[in-house]
Amino acid sequence: MRVTGVLILLFCILTECAADEIHHKEIIGKIKARYDEIQDYQCRLVEYCTDGSRYEKRTINFYFKKPKLIRMDILKGNRPFDKGSVAVYHGSGKVTGHRGGMLKNLILNLSKTHSLATTIRGVTIDESDMETVLKRLHFYLENGVIAVNERVDVYEFVCVPLNADENNGVTKDVVWIDKKELLIRRNERYEKETLVQEAQWNNYIINAGLTDELFDVHFDVTTLSQRGIPLQGQTIE
Repeated sequence: MRVTGVLILLFCILTECAADEIHHKEIIGKIKARYDEIQDYQCRLVEYCTDGSRYEKRTINFYFKKPKLIRMDILKGNRPFDKGSVAVYHGSGKVTGHRGGMLKNLILNLSKTHSLATTIRGVTIDESDMETVLKRLHFYLENGVIAVNERVDVYEFVCVPLNADENNGVTKDVVWIDKKELLIRRNERYEKETLVQEAQWNNYIINAGLTDELFDVHFDVTTLSQRGIPLQGQTIE
C-alpha cells in the first residue's frame, strides 16, 4: 500500500508539472504572437547593472524597428558624458553613436562589444529589446525551471537555469509581463541573492510608423513629431 501511495503521489506531481509546462508555453506563445504583430515600438527604458565594484543606471528613450534597427537616446546616467549620448544599431556587429556634452560632435563607429557601446556587464545594444527577453523565456523552457505567478495586472515569471554557467552566471531571472497588453515590463537578473541587472520598459508606443532615417545618429528625433508620428517625451519630467 505504501508503494502504491508513493506511485500515486509521483504520478500526481509529474502530471502537475506537465500541466504547468503546457500553461507556461501557452502564455509565452501569446506573448510571442503579440510580438509578431509589432513592426516598431518605442519606450522609456530604465536600466541598472553592477559588476560588483561599479554600477550604472540610465534612463533611455529606446526605439526599435524590425528586423533589428535600434536607437538609444540617453536622457540621464551616472557615467561620464552619459546624458545626451546616442547609439544606433543596424543589425550588424557595429554601433554608431556619440557621447554627450562636449563630446557630442565626435562620432564613433565601434564594435557592439566595445566597452563604450555596452553596459559595464558587457550587455550589448541588441540585448536590450523585447526579443531578447522573449528568447530568454524560451531558453528557460528548455534549460531551466519556470514558475508563473498571476498577479492582478502582470504575469510574473520566476526562472532558474539548470546550469548558470550556460546563462552568463545568472542564477535567476524574474520577468514581469503586462497581462492586458502582453508587453514586457521588467526583468531582474540575479547572481545568487545579488541583483546584478535590472531593466524596466514603460510608456510603450506601438507601430507608430518609425522611419529608417531615425536610425541615423545625425537625425533629429523631434522631426518625426512634426510629421505627425507620436514620440516619447525628450526630457525627464
